[in-house]
Amino acid sequence: MDPSNLAVCGTPSNTSLASEDIFQIAVSPNDNDNSNESTMTSQDDEVPSSAPTATKIPKSSSRPPKPKHISNPLQIGILNYFKKHLHEHQDYIQTTLNHLPQQVLSSFPLPKRFTIYPPLLLLPSNAFSSPPKWAELYNTFSSAQRQELYACIAASFGSMGVTHIAVNAPITPTLTTTSVTTGIENRIRSPTGLVPLYGDFGEGSQDTEDVEGGTEVSEDVEEKEANPTEAVLQSALWVRSVQNRGIVQIWAPLHSMFSRGNVVEKARILGIESRFEGLDDDDDDDDDDDDDDDDDGWGHVGDGRRGVEGKRLMGQRTADIAVVDMYAGIGYFVFSYLKRGVRRVWGWEINGWSIEGLRRGCRENGWGVKVVKVDKKTGEIGGGIDRLVKELKEEDRVVVFHGDNRFAADVLGSLREALQQRNMWQRIRHVNLGLLPSSKPAWEGAVNVLDMEAGGWIHVHENVDVNAIGKMEEDIVEGICSLLRSSRGSEQLPSPSDPFIPAAKCVHVERVKTYAPGVMHCVFDIYIQSSPTWLEYGNIIT
Repeated sequence: MDPSNLAVCGTPSNTSLASEDIFQIAVSPNDNDNSNESTMTSQDDEVPSSAPTATKIPKSSSRPPKPKHISNPLQIGILNYFKKHLHEHQDYIQTTLNHLPQQVLSSFPLPKRFTIYPPLLLLPSNAFSSPPKWAELYNTFSSAQRQELYACIAASFGSMGVTHIAVNAPITPTLTTTSVTTGIENRIRSPTGLVPLYGDFGEGSQDTEDVEGGTEVSEDVEEKEANPTEAVLQSALWVRSVQNRGIVQIWAPLHSMFSRGNVVEKARILGIESRFEGLDDDDDDDDDDDDDDDDDGWGHVGDGRRGVEGKRLMGQRTADIAVVDMYAGIGYFVFSYLKRGVRRVWGWEINGWSIEGLRRGCRENGWGVKVVKVDKKTGEIGGGIDRLVKELKEEDRVVVFHGDNRFAADVLGSLREALQQRNMWQRIRHVNLGLLPSSKPAWEGAVNVLDMEAGGWIHVHENVDVNAIGKMEEDIVEGICSLLRSSRGSEQLPSPSDPFIPAAKCVHVERVKTYAPGVMHCVFDIYIQSSPTWLEYGNIIT
């Protein structure tokens, strides 16, 4: 397998890489303990046996311990450094750490964990601060010694295509620079904690300019990230990961975020081992009997299947519908919708680096993409609506607007009118709101872009206290119902006095991943019912 198509994480042993897109090896709960052995089981591990047990001869206490076999490439790289430079550190090891220098090569505690996004080796934030004795020793390294260490580590991963090394850290909610820290929100979601260690990460990656005035610095940083020049884009390091069903995602790690944990939600959209409502051509009474099971007016029955009103695509095929992703990023969820077969995704994104990653990813996966610039003050699109309509091609599966999604309703409303005249408009049945910690600023826009006649689904991503998920569900439904009453007009909605048929309902809550202790990344699937007049006349959507 081509190593450039792998995302590898964990503590690899000599086992060859399987056909999975992400290669994960189990690690012990105390990942940086004093053992250098891989925690992956192998055929050499001790197993129960009914054969007689031979009497073991006690080992001589004077015999030196047998060196442990080390297969972890991170540890191998560190040890290769010490094989060359042990003499430079032996005094400190012996006098301060109370170790024999030779012990560094046999039983000294070393870090284990890493992730590979070719050609980048990404280390966790504690890679050089744990275990404690390793941290003490590393802190004595000079800048030149550290660079030599990184070179040895990179060389040990050479067969996996590694040429660059960085240390990972969480994405911060506010923008920071090397000179100041401000309270300006990190709206573009730049991974400000990523620290390059080894290799050329491109123009501006080592920018440490000291500028007075924190607000001005952060606004300038956001502007540069939102609108990078072509030269800067071309000089940057770009990495990749291949996930569900061969989907390639590409990004510049210093400028765009990527989370392996979102693979759960991506798989759900794809229908892998779970069902994603509203993306099945036969989204109707699918229990293999001849009846239209009794439901609750929302197309739900006791076992979760849909009844007569459960034909929620209402005659449409997945290939006939469109999706809006208000926070498209590098294509995190966009690509899953496309792979599932939707006709087109309209995306919104303010980070120019993410736009470029999405563009590269689309081309790698074979999907046509069109990038449209949006004026940040007026919301007008580059070249105007008429020009976009004329230039839009059938193969343009993604149209991504480089601008603020607060303009989404106006832009897509104008496009709908123009494309309907040409019979080129696909009804928007899903809106994805994939911003953390909260996507609430885009709720109103989501309600306004969703097809008013057909109804559909708004997928609300939120970080939630694990003890307050039910309360969050209620708040989201209440908030969206309120927005529906404001935007659609009361004549199109069920009566507020009727408790059985609300305007919106949460049909599923997906717990995607733990974001922080006690905090869960959840996706709330909010179903917006078709307009009563539409259902009353038995319209079938085309």
